[in-house]
Amino acid sequence: MKFLKILFYLFFLNICVLFAQNNGVILDTNGNGISNATIFFADINLELFSNEDGTFIIPNAIPNNSFVEINKSGYISQVIQFNSSKNIEITLESLHVQLDEIEIIESTNQLGNTKLVSIEKKVLNDLSTFSLVENITQLSGVNWIGSGQGIQKIVVRGLSGMRVVTYLNGMRIENQQWANDHGIGFTELGLSEVELIKGSSALKYGGEAVGGLLYFKDAPFLESEKLSGFVSTKFDNSHFLSGNKFGLKWSKNNFYFNMYGQYTIATDYRLPDNTYLYNSRFRNQGFKLSVSYRSDKIQHILRYQHNAEQLGIPAHVCDPTLGDIEFTQILSNEISLSDDYDLSVIRPIQNVSNHLFIYESNYFINNNKFSFHIGHFINNLKEYEKVTFPAFDMDLVSTQFRLNLRKKIKDYTINIGSQATRNSNTNFTTDYLIPDGTSNDIGLYSILDYEKNNLGFNAGARLDFKEITCDAYNFENTFSSLSSSLGLYYKYSDHVIRLTYSGAFRSPHLSELFSDGVHHGTNRYELGNPNLDIEKGRQLDLKYQWSNQHFGIILNPFLQYIRDYISIEPLDSIIQNNRVFEYTQYNQVKLSGFEMHLHYHPHFMHNLHLEQSYSFVETKNQDTSRSLALTPSNKIKTKIRFDFNQNSLAFLKSISFYHTYSFEQKNVSQFELPTDEYNLVNFDVSLLLFKKIDLIFGVANLLNEEYVPHLSRIKDVAGVPGGIPNPGRSFNINLRYTF
Repeated sequence: MKFLKILFYLFFLNICVLFAQNNGVILDTNGNGISNATIFFADINLELFSNEDGTFIIPNAIPNNSFVEINKSGYISQVIQFNSSKNIEITLESLHVQLDEIEIIESTNQLGNTKLVSIEKKVLNDLSTFSLVENITQLSGVNWIGSGQGIQKIVVRGLSGMRVVTYLNGMRIENQQWANDHGIGFTELGLSEVELIKGSSALKYGGEAVGGLLYFKDAPFLESEKLSGFVSTKFDNSHFLSGNKFGLKWSKNNFYFNMYGQYTIATDYRLPDNTYLYNSRFRNQGFKLSVSYRSDKIQHILRYQHNAEQLGIPAHVCDPTLGDIEFTQILSNEISLSDDYDLSVIRPIQNVSNHLFIYESNYFINNNKFSFHIGHFINNLKEYEKVTFPAFDMDLVSTQFRLNLRKKIKDYTINIGSQATRNSNTNFTTDYLIPDGTSNDIGLYSILDYEKNNLGFNAGARLDFKEITCDAYNFENTFSSLSSSLGLYYKYSDHVIRLTYSGAFRSPHLSELFSDGVHHGTNRYELGNPNLDIEKGRQLDLKYQWSNQHFGIILNPFLQYIRDYISIEPLDSIIQNNRVFEYTQYNQVKLSGFEMHLHYHPHFMHNLHLEQSYSFVETKNQDTSRSLALTPSNKIKTKIRFDFNQNSLAFLKSISFYHTYSFEQKNVSQFELPTDEYNLVNFDVSLLLFKKIDLIFGVANLLNEEYVPHLSRIKDVAGVPGGIPNPGRSFNINLRYTF
């Protein structure tokens, strides 16, 4: 009897301890628990998942009034403010039609409020059959410049390079972005999603984003004392690409730990005629470590990331006649894996090494959040023309400080902050394209958001000063300008409309001011122009959205003007066997377009999803009445996905078809060649085996279409009619074991 009393007291004590903790539950509209819903504590970058019955335990020391996002595929997400005195009980409504990741919805974002600012999001799944850049280009209005999978760069509504700014975990990435033969400098390793602003509305993270801003975010920390993670492998036979990754997550007593690693290698890619483009091979290596410690009022985060790339430069020719190159000179008929996986002796080649260090601190008090961010980025670029020594060897070192105060007063949210950046470019060879130089930036900004019921507005301004110094040219100049943004949001029944106006500027880059040498990656001799002034962009963006249970539509027209537009144009001269190009400035260019997205979910077949997007962009240099160079062709993208129901042992998750129709592009600049239309079809099937193993099998370019994208970096190789095609049909497999 005494034993039973002791047992009863212990049981009662455990129950008391359990209910002394803050708990939560996620329910559907019928009152049933929703399992595996994501509870994301956005302000401290922490996530956890609901149990089978929808319940979860709230971690200790969550800051009061911090934002919490609750989401689950197939349901409308919600954002609430945390209150430590209350349990979380959320009811999610079913969502039959999800308009990809571009709709105006309730969500938490680094770049601002999606209802008030033109922000789009893309989930980055490491199991995707696409590369990181190709994954992002599934969004309408987004394209890429590149050659195969080795070198790829994002294009937003016809603008790229220095006009599209890239951030990674709050740090601006300066991976020699001025040239199209330099990629973004990192891979999808450890990333969860990317936020995108199209145009010049990115006040918080820089006024120089005239064309847009990409903000990449690592996967959140996980509340779990059990070590969890994954190992994955992938293979693609177009490049004989082999890639392996791992990831680990662990936490205990408010200490959090994430670690990732990657090794990928690929040979030359195969064309539709079964020949191979010589020197399109590449190797990527990556390592990423993040640790965090938090209390109820403060959080510290430390991050380190290293990426090393060896990138072959295909179709590289230096011929003064610019017309006598035979296609066969840059192709091979077979692949030898032992030789083609060896990147130590091939030339030309880029060796890129990037180191990123980040410290972030967040302090919470009442309705205020103080954030301090410091980042240090070291980029080393070596380009080898010969085996023995590099033609280029340069360091680009960036150091950035940022302070931000977010204050919420009833229906108003205020962000006030400043950002300071120092960039230093140093050469280690006697011959160079860009001289040694430094730039120092400082910016001050203030942003006001108002949202109540179905109405909201946004207003912000940013003042930037940028000093550029180059001793070799005895140059020192300060550029300054004011950026601004204004947005209006209104919802009526199922109709949502948002209108934004924004203005931004971009200072000329060292490469545009002082280039004087052969740029081997582009086969041209480039000359800078020290008289260049700042670019000034203005954009008007309208988005309309409507949806019901089975159909949804988004319409998004836009108009942008850029004054004092900086461009590089060819001259009628040859230096060192290369065509000469010189930077110049035009009075004004105009970019306009229209994007549309449709999603149909038939009532008679709930598992079927039909999505289609249409993107149209037109550019015009108003000085010459011609289009801008590298204006993307118009595209229609279609996706058909069928989701299967689960069964016990092994089950089919989904089957997806992707079709892209690219219109011919005849609107070209003076010395640019047009491109033909093409159709591209991809297919993949996704399975889950034994509840732990994800398997995706895919076929890219299913019809083995021979096509040359208008933005191909090797489209205009001299002597090759129509340019060099992209890879032909290829099979790929992705396998991931989760524990």
